[in-house]
Amino acid sequence: MAAGSIKLSTERLQAGLYIKLPLKWRDHPFMLNRFQIESDAQAKVIRSLPISFVYYYPDKSISTPLPALAEKTENPDEVDPNAVHREKEAMEQEKQKRIEEQRRFRARIQKVQQHYQRSMAQLRAINMKVSQRPQAANEDVRMLVDSLMVFGGEANVTLHLMDDPSLAEDMYAHSLNVAVLALMLARSHGYDNDKIRALLTGAVLHDIGTKKVPSAIIRKKERLTEPEMNYYRLHVAYGSELITEMDECSPSVEKILAQHHEYADGSGFPEGLQGDNIDEMAQIVSMMNFYDRLCRPQFGAPARMPFAALSHLFKDNKDKFNPRLLALFVKMMGVYPPGTVVRLSSGETGMIISVNSSALLKPNVMLYDPEIPADQATIIDMRESDLEIDTAVPISKLPQEIKDYLKPRTRISYFMDGDG
Repeated sequence: MAAGSIKLSTERLQAGLYIKLPLKWRDHPFMLNRFQIESDAQAKVIRSLPISFVYYYPDKSISTPLPALAEKTENPDEVDPNAVHREKEAMEQEKQKRIEEQRRFRARIQKVQQHYQRSMAQLRAINMKVSQRPQAANEDVRMLVDSLMVFGGEANVTLHLMDDPSLAEDMYAHSLNVAVLALMLARSHGYDNDKIRALLTGAVLHDIGTKKVPSAIIRKKERLTEPEMNYYRLHVAYGSELITEMDECSPSVEKILAQHHEYADGSGFPEGLQGDNIDEMAQIVSMMNFYDRLCRPQFGAPARMPFAALSHLFKDNKDKFNPRLLALFVKMMGVYPPGTVVRLSSGETGMIISVNSSALLKPNVMLYDPEIPADQATIIDMRESDLEIDTAVPISKLPQEIKDYLKPRTRISYFMDGDG
């Protein structure tokens, strides 16, 4: 029996009851296995299914079951089999329509994933060339920025959760995350194309100086010693040196590389700059860099899920950043960014896999349902649902079977596409 539920005869069903059907998802016409009955017509459809009972959840229901006597006194003449058949058929058609929409959505994510992998390959090429042949890296930088700029003029952009890259490519995934988030923030801030291009170039190259830092330091999984941290901090100066021969690097790009670890409260490096003494584009990259390192940590720091990272950024580190840009970033990401595991008002658990910039409070959520294969998991577009998000759920609190099904990321990767 489902937790918190009571077995209830189908004859006692009416609108307002929250139930779970004891059937596999494909064996009934409803979009979910658990839902609130919306009408008497739906109750009659449930009675037409090959079941004699459902699981009833009193605490989630807004009405009570019909009296038990109704099982014996209901007049069969009141039930129009043709009407029930028509209702069931209409629901089946709607369900098939939603299944097709989900298929198209998955195909869309596959295309986004391919674009993401191409961008990762371009970043890899840039990193291979920049230390030896900086001029040869110009074309790769230009191509990557051009491909990202496609979204610079879109009125509506969807931010997607991507499959994790290998740990060996963590630096590339981090740089790409910073570029994608910086682009979305720049659009929200009203940047023109020239400023967006400079911002993207700086974001893509912001950590290029780590090429000259020993890999033993960059890949260290424990906290750095003070000498190691001092060496790591040199990547800012190394990056500024590496890009001097690159045509793509304007003075604005140079400022981003030189200042992407500076913080408004003066606690950053290498200069300890404060407030507006930090270039605004560098402030954006600094904030995106800080946020992404909360979700994709270095040097033994704990990984935070996006919801917790955003909260930590806003509550505990807001003095480090321009308050106007920080407020815009929090608004842009929504309360629950992609990668956040959530519990819905239905009691179900799911993972947010994308957020639409025009409907931040209505993300797409992939639901955990052990009766549906994980690769066919139901995806709910909350713009078309009455469900709401109750709370975020820490990965550490998830049962193992839900972790195995949803595969929540410990290292978050994002990419985007234009909606529609």
